[in-house]
Amino acid sequence: MTPRVSGALLLLVLFALLATPPLATATATDAVPAQQTTGTPTPVAENTTFALQIQSNGDARWTITDTYALEETETEAFRDTGEEFASDDGGAVWLPAFREAKDEASTVTGREMDITAINRRYEVSDRKGQLVLEFTWTNFATVDGENIVVGDAFNSTDGTWFGTLTADQRLVVSPPPGYGVESAPSAVEDGKLVFEGRRTFEPGYLSVVYTGEQPSTQTPAQTPESIFSGISSVWLGGVVLMVLLVGAVGYMFKSGYTDGLPSVAGGSDDGGESSAGAAASASDTAASDDVDVELLSDEERVERLLEENGGRMKQARIVSETGWSNAKVSQLLSSMDEEGRIDKLRIGRENLISFPDEDITDFDE
Repeated sequence: MTPRVSGALLLLVLFALLATPPLATATATDAVPAQQTTGTPTPVAENTTFALQIQSNGDARWTITDTYALEETETEAFRDTGEEFASDDGGAVWLPAFREAKDEASTVTGREMDITAINRRYEVSDRKGQLVLEFTWTNFATVDGENIVVGDAFNSTDGTWFGTLTADQRLVVSPPPGYGVESAPSAVEDGKLVFEGRRTFEPGYLSVVYTGEQPSTQTPAQTPESIFSGISSVWLGGVVLMVLLVGAVGYMFKSGYTDGLPSVAGGSDDGGESSAGAAASASDTAASDDVDVELLSDEERVERLLEENGGRMKQARIVSETGWSNAKVSQLLSSMDEEGRIDKLRIGRENLISFPDEDITDFDE
């Protein structure tokens, strides 16, 4: 087992790596051949992206992409470098540093961690070349019921091992599929946290909580094979019976069999007027309640659902009623809660949504 490095040493290693791209640290024998013959300088990465995809089991899939600008004469030389990068098990410069970081994080968190599923590849075009390193960091996040918490794996014995981004680097943290952001240190873009260099991260700053509440029952949407697929025999029989009944009534009117039927208005003129008035009133009421939900904003639709359900609902039911994704509902409700339009209360493993000042002491849904 290799000895554990101190947090300060690891930080120095990462600072060196963040400041120096993989090709720039290569030895003379590793450099691009064409650059040795033409006298052009060793290529320097134009930008580096650290993409972090959190998994629902707490693992994290890292993808580190170094992008290089290439002249037309450098394309083939970079392709040779890419082949060497992809085939060399120990040639990925970032990998040793992240293994050291993993050891530090495992010591601080007390969780057993590992770097697995390592993949190295390259992409090259006429003007651009990329070296891509991918690996899975196990137990990077913690799973707490329906929440996934990211943050403590960025810690080291001396603070944090991921303390800075240079001007040409960015960090992208993506949530697990089906999860929404419950809390984050900065604004979220399409569910992702994006940090652009140059910037410094204080210990504990990179902390995110994702929530994955789902409705109790979910039926995946399927495209019917025919116009009658998915319709039960009972419903189909009812439709046929209704068609026959309408045909029979139409035949009776056409043949004059309804002449002896009693008047719908009843036995007096007053009664007829009363019935007509009641029908008109009912029609007006129905028209006033008939609101096209497509014309409502997302926030107004949530408020309308709350009004229809006594001013309070579980978040999972809102997901079910609207048909929206859980991530969209979670972010929308968090925004409405911050604006004071609703209250969001955690009860057990679920969120209860209500209007402000709504009495929820007797909520038993």
